[in-house]
Amino acid sequence: MQKYITIAVALALVSSSSFAVDSSITKSATPNRIVVAKAGTGIVRFGVLSSDFPSDRSLIFATKRLTSINWETTYYPDNVEKKVEICYYRPHRHSEPDLCRPILPNSSGTVYDFNSLAFDTGASVVIRHVIEGGKNYGTAAGVDRVTINYSY
Repeated sequence: MQKYITIAVALALVSSSSFAVDSSITKSATPNRIVVAKAGTGIVRFGVLSSDFPSDRSLIFATKRLTSINWETTYYPDNVEKKVEICYYRPHRHSEPDLCRPILPNSSGTVYDFNSLAFDTGASVVIRHVIEGGKNYGTAAGVDRVTINYSY
C-alpha cells in the first residue's frame, strides 16, 4: 500500500510542475529629450519590479523564463536617427547590457533573442535611439512600449 501512495504522490508532483503559466508585463514611457551636440541618445529603461508580478507568494521563488519581448518604438521627427536598438539586462546588472538587437524607429516587432538569459525581478529592457543630426534639441513624437512575455 505504501508503494502505491508513494507513486501517486510522485505522479501528482510531476504533473503539477509540468504546467507552466504564461503571463506578461507591459510598460511604456516617452524617451528623453535629446541634445544632438551631446551624443544625442534617447533612452527608455523598463525595469522589472517585484510589483510587476502577481502577488502570489509562491511566485517569489518560482523560476521565471522569458518567452518573447514585443516592442513598439516612437521616433524623433526633427532628427535623423542613426540607429535604434533594444537591449536586455539580466537581473541586477545595469552597467552593460547582456545583448542588444537593432530595431527600426516608429515600428513594432517581437524579439526572441533574449529568451536564454536569466529573468526575474531586477531585469530590464532598454530601447536606445541614437541620433545623428537634425535639430540640436530633439523631442520624441510618442512613447516606446514593451511587453515582456514570460512563463513560470
